[in-house]
Amino acid sequence: MARSENPFRPGFNSPPPAFVGRERLLGAVREALAVAALDGRTPRPIVITGTRGVGKTVALGEAAALAATEHAWPTVHVEVRPGRDLTPLLTERIVAAGHLLEHTTADDRRHPVITGGKIGASALGVGGEVEVHLERPGSGAADPLEAALRATMHTAMEEGAGLVVTLDEVQYAQRAELAGFTAVLQERMGDNWPLVVLVAGLPSIREPRRTVTYLERGEWHELGLLTRDEAEQALREPAADAGRPMDADAARELAAASGGYPYAVQLYGHHAWRASSGSDHIALEHALAARTAARRELEEGLYVARWNDASEREREYLTAAARLIVRRGEATGGAVAAELGKAATEVSYLRDRLLKKGTLYSEGARLVFITPGMAEWVAGL
Repeated sequence: MARSENPFRPGFNSPPPAFVGRERLLGAVREALAVAALDGRTPRPIVITGTRGVGKTVALGEAAALAATEHAWPTVHVEVRPGRDLTPLLTERIVAAGHLLEHTTADDRRHPVITGGKIGASALGVGGEVEVHLERPGSGAADPLEAALRATMHTAMEEGAGLVVTLDEVQYAQRAELAGFTAVLQERMGDNWPLVVLVAGLPSIREPRRTVTYLERGEWHELGLLTRDEAEQALREPAADAGRPMDADAARELAAASGGYPYAVQLYGHHAWRASSGSDHIALEHALAARTAARRELEEGLYVARWNDASEREREYLTAAARLIVRRGEATGGAVAAELGKAATEVSYLRDRLLKKGTLYSEGARLVFITPGMAEWVAGL
């Protein structure tokens, strides 16, 4: 059987073939780039929040791609990790960006994202990678990060270019480090640097004790679930582009099963493609087979992981919510409290915790499990 590449990518942090339902965010990125590149002003930072699996990291990648293709600007990207200092990494990569801007032309910079000591040499038009040898700013510098930013932005302005900085998983950042970085940005606003900053993290970054003043004044975008039409589009477009179109009833079935959760859309699409191997299209029968396979994968993966991540009290709340959804078709905070025999104020902290963790998602007053099918699974425990 001939090899046919599956266009669907259900791995976290894997860019989908069709970036659907995020037009407002992409418009904001384009506007920020235009403000920095054409208006000569430093735009407000863009802050992206949402639970896991809704496309925050993908959105940062799309911003980097827009900067490279439309303006020939490089992007410095740092994924914040628990127990790892942000400032030294960010400083080193900003210095690397300065080297790139100084030693390449605009045509060379149509692709690079700087994530370490090496820059992919496809950006430079040659094979392999080019090692960027850096000297860390000396200990005598009052603020190495500020010095690195100042030098790199000076180079960028001399070259008629700019820079994008993207920070992912900022909920793990030490508040002091984040405050230090944003303090530099705030102090230098009057210098009109061609600099666009985007940060992404879980909804908890909106908590007053976690965020910093500069980001509070940013442009906030919360990524949620896709609409049914958007989910169908995210299924049908990649399949058609890959040469195996998906029937309308198959797309409707998978979009409904996915609940609009972007990760699940990719997972269901992946299994539908696999089930239709050897066929010239994806039919309803393939979608039904995909639903079974994807549900099994979700049960063994996300359901168990999110259940194990919940405390005993949170599990009680989840169980009450799940039983209401199975029995009545929906759950609200007030109904869950009544199911538990409590006043809503007594258990509101559990609701808030589960929303911040991304196990539950609010649609107005309604509470839904972000991972499709999990309500039925929890109710059956």
